[in-house]
Amino acid sequence: MALEFEAWLLEQQSRKDLIGDLARSLATREANQYSPKRKADEHKSWADIIIRSDEPAHIAIFNDAWQEYLTAKQAADDHLT
Repeated sequence: MALEFEAWLLEQQSRKDLIGDLARSLATREANQYSPKRKADEHKSWADIIIRSDEPAHIAIFNDAWQEYLTAKQAADDHLT
């Protein structure tokens, strides 16, 4: 099973950095409000959510988080093969 961004982000809540702040901020919101409806393009779905958030600073943090997520996802995929 492939690692999804939402699951990865929720695991980052204990971090004491901006990505941890982002994870905690999104975790405190209504799950339905932040859950992407489409699975076709996970990045676009999450980027749309972040852009609509009330924190413009989250955009840059999301970009950093997405890059870390891609690295973690690749490592998880490599571990499965």
